[in-house]
Amino acid sequence: MRDALPRRRILRALAATGTVALAGCSGGGGTQTTTTPEPDTATATATPTDTETTTRQPTTEPRSPEELTARARALTLDLGNGAYDSLTDEFVGQAAEQVSVDVLRQAWTTQTTGKGEFTGIASADYSEQNGVHLVVVRATFQSGVLLVNWAFDDAGGVVGLRLNQPSAAWSVPEYADESSFTESELALPSPACDLGATLSLPTGSGQVPGVVLVHGSGPNDRDQSVGPNKVFKDLAWGLASQGIAVLRYDKRTFACEVARTDATIDTVTVDDAVTAIDRLAAEDRIADVTVVGHSLGGLAAPRIAARADVSRVVMLAAPHTPLWRLIPEQVRYLADLDETVSEAEREQIEQFDRAADRIAEGEFVDSESLMGFPGIFWRSLKAYDHVAAAQALSVPMLLAQGGRDYQVPPAELDAWAGALTRETVSYKSFAALNHLLMPGEGPANPSEYFTQNHVGADLVAEVAEFVAGSPARAVERRWRKPGYHRRLPLPAGAP
Repeated sequence: MRDALPRRRILRALAATGTVALAGCSGGGGTQTTTTPEPDTATATATPTDTETTTRQPTTEPRSPEELTARARALTLDLGNGAYDSLTDEFVGQAAEQVSVDVLRQAWTTQTTGKGEFTGIASADYSEQNGVHLVVVRATFQSGVLLVNWAFDDAGGVVGLRLNQPSAAWSVPEYADESSFTESELALPSPACDLGATLSLPTGSGQVPGVVLVHGSGPNDRDQSVGPNKVFKDLAWGLASQGIAVLRYDKRTFACEVARTDATIDTVTVDDAVTAIDRLAAEDRIADVTVVGHSLGGLAAPRIAARADVSRVVMLAAPHTPLWRLIPEQVRYLADLDETVSEAEREQIEQFDRAADRIAEGEFVDSESLMGFPGIFWRSLKAYDHVAAAQALSVPMLLAQGGRDYQVPPAELDAWAGALTRETVSYKSFAALNHLLMPGEGPANPSEYFTQNHVGADLVAEVAEFVAGSPARAVERRWRKPGYHRRLPLPAGAP
């Protein structure tokens, strides 16, 4: 197998299409990637035209844009017709190691649910970005369209695949007042490369509290973009509208070339967050800094707070259960969404359970990939007791959780309440919010992440009030007895 293009170049190029990794390109793994196979669905019988029957076997000769476009059309027809077995042979390099029949089936069926039968191809557009050849194919269905984004190396080998729904551009949430703050671009130094950052600063000249936003898992941009949604941009604009300065930055694994052998909890999350906190604190108008971490960033927040000068800690959808045990539960939830677990889904669950057991027992090597993360990441995470680190903090803390979050279920907040019982810790649950902190109805489903939405206004207001209040006021206003929210309902199908 020949080497593929560097993973960072692939991610940068695919990121330009506004997608979220579904297969073969997600180096961070975890919360934005769903790889559980879905039940088999009926496939269409679209027949390729003469221009789409080009030979798809990669060669050693460079391919022209026309050849790559035709190749992408033919591969999309195979995908639509369920030819997952033959498609896995088309991937090269690291993508070939990550993509399986089950991954392709799950990604396709998840993104096409509710669209009816696959009917063909409307168009295919070629571009070259960051040294990667991209072809975006518009696949048509009886009731909709899906964008199929192929990334090729020079010889036509597939080095990345992403699927996303056509969607409107991000819009300003109703709770944001653009006249109340300004934004400026910054650069944060990092060992791999400088990280692009944006500072949202309230207008005026007085002192203001500051917030640094810390990403969840995966190669996230500074807005933590997911389809048409921008979790961190919503938070930044909402908080800045209420008089709070916010610094958000591109994650190292998004902005830089990071070897998987160097991917630890510190190198991908903690170190750069500490740098961002120091940078924000150096601004003349910043009175104090609060670290606000989401998902994996919430899990890392106590470690960040122990190394940086912060006045408060906010943990949004932060796992209490070890991540290697939580991910298999996410897989179970998705498999059970239709109340039927297929044989392929059962095998996938067993595979994740075996991986979790190996991680728990330390029976792995740093270079191998387990559940989408490199072994060295799991080793660093096992060495970090996030619960003990949170218990050791003395600053006020706010832990907030969505009641419809299947990735970090509401029961995780119960566990935190039992572990952190001091009066400087407060808890808040928002029944309608999912893992992206956005409201919805019914059992949570990853497909809703691709419907335009915004972070819940109530959550933004809660975080703003906590950050702006003095530590004494924060304790007096929000302390609850441990377990006050223990009757929160789990999403349907959650373990």
